[in-house]
Amino acid sequence: MRWAALLLVLCACSGRPQVPILTHHSISPTGDEFTVSPEKFAAELDALARSGFRTVSFHDWLDGKPLPPRPVILTFDDGYEDAWSAAMPALRARGMTATFFVVPAWIGADAGHRVVRAEGGLTFRHLVWPEVAAMSAAGMEIGSHGEHHLRLPDLPDDKVREEALESRLEIEAHLRRPVEVFAYPYSSSRARLRAALRDAGYRAAVSGSVHGGADRFELFRKGVYANTEVEGVVRELAR
Repeated sequence: MRWAALLLVLCACSGRPQVPILTHHSISPTGDEFTVSPEKFAAELDALARSGFRTVSFHDWLDGKPLPPRPVILTFDDGYEDAWSAAMPALRARGMTATFFVVPAWIGADAGHRVVRAEGGLTFRHLVWPEVAAMSAAGMEIGSHGEHHLRLPDLPDDKVREEALESRLEIEAHLRRPVEVFAYPYSSSRARLRAALRDAGYRAAVSGSVHGGADRFELFRKGVYANTEVEGVVRELAR
């Protein structure tokens, strides 16, 4: 118990959450700087496993359940189709889990209504609800990334609450299970937004490396990108 209390104090002082959190976006052979190749993603998972890290969910952490000695939470933003076709198979092959933050406005009803967006010269294909439901049933945690992926600090308070609450309720209606965690779009968070997310029924929220810290509603995440050195990430987590 003394060690657990000391760990909480050290995390609070360092501005990092008790459990380290990694951020991913797309897992694909081609894409922008936010896209990690399947080969590199597999190498990352294997490096984490070799170093003794074990994936856990936000739910288990927030519930205070016993965690392995080196817990880590893997997250994926934006709800791309390759979360289903590439990320989840790699995770399941290694007995790992992750949390996927989806944008309901970008989730189609079925494969015939898949949302495909063009942005910055690239094409982005998003998940459909049957895929999200299957991921949830397979043990993956599903969180909200806002109803329309808007930059919340730019919105009035009533619109922030709408983005947070409507997205949670819509995901829960499709999955028939609670949605407990929110990811700030663009990792753009502010202290004034924490109360709005708490009032919208979330138990925690994740940000990024700029605004994130140890606060449960503005948690720090380490980003993994196309040019990220896998072994460097693992060394940083180990420290």
